[in-house]
Amino acid sequence: MGFYDTTCLITGINLGSSVDTTVVLLHRTADGHYCPISLGIHGTYDGFGCIESVPADLNAALLTRFFSAAHRAGRFQAHDHTHAGDPHWFDPDIDIESLLYLVERTTTCSELYGQPYPPSTVLDGDPVVFAMIARPVWDAIAAQNRSPRANLTTAAFGPGADIAASIYGQHLGQLAEPLREFAAVSDFIAARPLLWWAPPHEPVQRYPRSAGIRFSTEASRRFVEDARFEYRGYPAIQRALDTYVRNND
Repeated sequence: MGFYDTTCLITGINLGSSVDTTVVLLHRTADGHYCPISLGIHGTYDGFGCIESVPADLNAALLTRFFSAAHRAGRFQAHDHTHAGDPHWFDPDIDIESLLYLVERTTTCSELYGQPYPPSTVLDGDPVVFAMIARPVWDAIAAQNRSPRANLTTAAFGPGADIAASIYGQHLGQLAEPLREFAAVSDFIAARPLLWWAPPHEPVQRYPRSAGIRFSTEASRRFVEDARFEYRGYPAIQRALDTYVRNND
């Protein structure tokens, strides 16, 4: 497919190569809905549908530990059907970027979105994909909502709370700030009537731009202007768009 662009779940702005991006893993339920199962994973868009330069932090360690254990237990199937060699590889000591690459194969190439391959990553029989949010947008929303709430895990993850609890368990106390940030973003999405958790290219996504293409400069500017109009009552989002334009012009 070569280099291609994708867009931010919340604003629809272009996540071209090297744009700071946050990924959230999603579990697709049997009824076709998506629920988040991970905290935000920060990196930069790599131009191929995924992110790179992901910190090797506690969040990453817990995610790779969980999916490695789930793979050994037969709960998590991870096959790269697009690979010309052995499509069944899974390193039991997989690193976070390799794990995200396998999830990207489902997010980008799965027959779920009209592409030719079966899902590459399946947990308990249902696909695992991810949503992508421009990092300035993520940071702006997280900074706006700092009120503590009881049982953030259940409130923020919704139907994915059981999986999230299995991933993070007793370590959530060490991830209080990432959990608070995620909860703020989750609340923001839940409050928007036309916005919900979904991967890029999913037809029900708020901004289902065409897959596999590079957006022109003119199109990228139009996406920013569209986001400015849609969020004209949200100063924090306006500031995030300013940061995005300043960093990526």
